[in-house]
Amino acid sequence: MIAMKTSSLTRLVLVALLASGCAKIEPLSSPAAVGGSADFGTYVALGTSITAGYQSGGVANQHQMTSYAASFARQTGKPVLASGTGSFTYPAIGADGIPPLLRLVSLSPLQISNAGRTLGSPLNLGQVGAYHNYGVPGALLLDLADETHYYATVPPVNRTTFTFFDLIARHSGTLLAQAASLGPTFITFEYGANEVLGPATSGSGVAALTGPQFAALLNGTLDALEAAAPGVKLALFNVPDVTTIPFVTTFPPVVLDANGNPVIVNGNPLTLVGPGGTPLGLGDYVLLTAQADLAAGNGFPTGTFSYLTGAAGTNQPLTDAEVLSAGEAASIRSAVDQYDAAIASEAAARGAALVDLRGLLQRAATTGIPFQGTEYTSEFITGGLFSLDGVHPNDLAHGILCNVLIDAVNATFGARVPHVDLRGLATATSSRARPAAAGGRARPRIEGLGDGLAALFPWRDEPAP
Repeated sequence: MIAMKTSSLTRLVLVALLASGCAKIEPLSSPAAVGGSADFGTYVALGTSITAGYQSGGVANQHQMTSYAASFARQTGKPVLASGTGSFTYPAIGADGIPPLLRLVSLSPLQISNAGRTLGSPLNLGQVGAYHNYGVPGALLLDLADETHYYATVPPVNRTTFTFFDLIARHSGTLLAQAASLGPTFITFEYGANEVLGPATSGSGVAALTGPQFAALLNGTLDALEAAAPGVKLALFNVPDVTTIPFVTTFPPVVLDANGNPVIVNGNPLTLVGPGGTPLGLGDYVLLTAQADLAAGNGFPTGTFSYLTGAAGTNQPLTDAEVLSAGEAASIRSAVDQYDAAIASEAAARGAALVDLRGLLQRAATTGIPFQGTEYTSEFITGGLFSLDGVHPNDLAHGILCNVLIDAVNATFGARVPHVDLRGLATATSSRARPAAAGGRARPRIEGLGDGLAALFPWRDEPAP
């Protein structure tokens, strides 16, 4: 499916041609937003699952309301509602979300599941007119102005019978056309992550678009967007390094002893059994989707034991889809570098704000982000910044990201938008929970993660774990 989307590149570009540093995260007090040279009168958010507020394997109203896009709308003076004139509207999903959100079932053992959750449904699918938040989980840059791949015609076995485009685009034209129908004066633009995230989470190093292809598509798409919304001001998000997220970094590629230390053989750490029976390298990554195999002892050499359950090692290799090799990770990072160079170039050429999402997640993965005397990091569960799917930011991280956006907008346009007060977002989902473990570090067992991936990336061919 990725190849089909990439083959549409030339067509979209032809159609289109025809047609901040480290953010302060302490809350600021300010009476009202001032736009400077920007006009926040009609704000529209375009992007992927991050923009949509997708967390813990699904989309649910309680997290849509705390997305960076919803928070930015509030900080610029807009009420955030499921419907209403003069408000920032979004495709609200009720109950426990679509798919049902993962939840922390137990800390000892560390278990995450969406069992028993209630499948949600749209709350305002019949809204007349376009939404203001067009963040679509799984969307590629190509999808903004091309609806060819919006709707599932023959859903794969055991997967949902819709894509998120059914719930958000609603068979009402392209996302670009619907956004333009609102007469936007300010747009946030967050694309490019899924071109690398989809491959990385399936154990592939082949990005959906090469760097030059992405640059050409980005240029044509932004030309089309500005032609459809003359005078609009833009804030462009760069693409994060997806090899730093918990989905990729949580499971070590080595065998651990009862105290959580690497088992040493002949002076070297003993590694897991990778695809084809080849031992993994220390720079390889074992993905969260490998958890079922790891729990059963697969991937562990004979005579060793699973660091998830203590099951005896079977010497059965992990699959290629469960491992991102060091070489594949380097290829993904190279694509991200090229994508981000193109985004930075477009931002400079168009006078747009450049929002450093990549830098924010890099800080989370290295130095950590301080707030109220605590260092928040990208560690799964205990780090306090990522939701339970290991991919998407939680409420607190969305607030921090919104402040990074605000800093970039204020600096670029001479605006005075107040920061989000993060104290209301430091909830149980960012509690830095400490799993109880006898001896070594506790590692998660997750049920239902595959359902979220299937809905997020309906074009992926491999079966859900």
